[in-house]
Amino acid sequence: MKKLLPLLSILALAFSAPSQTFEQPQSFILKNAPHFNITSSSRITNPDTTGLQNTVDFLPAFDTAYGHPTLYTFGPANHRTGYLYGNNGSPNGFNEVAQGYQNVNHNNITITGILCWFGAKQSDLGSSATSKLIIKVYDIDSNRAYNIRANHFNVDTLNFPGPSTWKASADILFSTIDTVNYTYVAFTTPPWIWASSDFAIGCSFDSLAAGDTVGLISDKKNDAFNLDYAFHHTSAGKWIVSDELFSGIAANGGLDNDIALWAVIAQGTGVNEFYNGMKLTAYPNPAVDNSTIEYALEKDAKNVSLMVIDPTGKKIMENKYGNQSTGKYTIPLSTNNMASGTYFYQLRANGRIFTKQFIVSK
Repeated sequence: MKKLLPLLSILALAFSAPSQTFEQPQSFILKNAPHFNITSSSRITNPDTTGLQNTVDFLPAFDTAYGHPTLYTFGPANHRTGYLYGNNGSPNGFNEVAQGYQNVNHNNITITGILCWFGAKQSDLGSSATSKLIIKVYDIDSNRAYNIRANHFNVDTLNFPGPSTWKASADILFSTIDTVNYTYVAFTTPPWIWASSDFAIGCSFDSLAAGDTVGLISDKKNDAFNLDYAFHHTSAGKWIVSDELFSGIAANGGLDNDIALWAVIAQGTGVNEFYNGMKLTAYPNPAVDNSTIEYALEKDAKNVSLMVIDPTGKKIMENKYGNQSTGKYTIPLSTNNMASGTYFYQLRANGRIFTKQFIVSK
């Protein structure tokens, strides 16, 4: 990689780790890998329902301890080969990363799309028009990933929850990756997640053209509070907890962070049922000049608010209603001056969140 394209212009190199050493090739373990972080004072308003805002229903919470989104590069300071949460030229063949989520309150959900926060991309050889990333959704099951065992590195015993069944995928062309705002990708057929299941969002780099390099943002070191739900996938087909791979001496949790991949959730159990005590819809969808947002509250609610967010992550409407009684509410929305694209509308009530999307088509 010839250079790094930063997330934003306010950059600072924070630290460097010891020089890299590799285990034997068959073990696929990387110890003491140098990783550097670039932090920014700015943050993006993401209309996600997992990880960043909705930490009541889903864990881990993104970026809560420090408030500094981070881009980790990979390789020694004088020869950076990529990004820790991206493609990085590792001889261990890390070809995919994944962020897992615990379905804390056991909701039945469908995932309409994924929000990704990319910190950098680089094309050294002139990117192909077909160069792409593949975003995936997996179930998480027991004993599908390798994690620290007896305070030592472990790649011989599957002992930790990890990505299992592949449920859905969608492509992001390299040319459309946004390194300033988030990048959103929708699923043609939204995957269903059962109430009993945790799930993971994967980002595969296998389909990038030669010379194309991409890096995902994460939160800062030790911001995951040892949940260990960030994963790396090897070319040998092993899912390994990222914190194990980059922990350094005695697997002491030297990374312990989360990846900026979030699910946008549609209704939980059905169109005519409540999710988090709320129903939410917009019509017509797609909209041209006008739309209507309709929501219903299953019970009396406190701190009710409705927000609309544009495709760049900018908040374009926020109505705060305070306390509202159970019932149905209708809000007119003029889309006449909105550019074509995918927008998000988000209802909050009683500290719970419900986010959906609508299309403006001109």
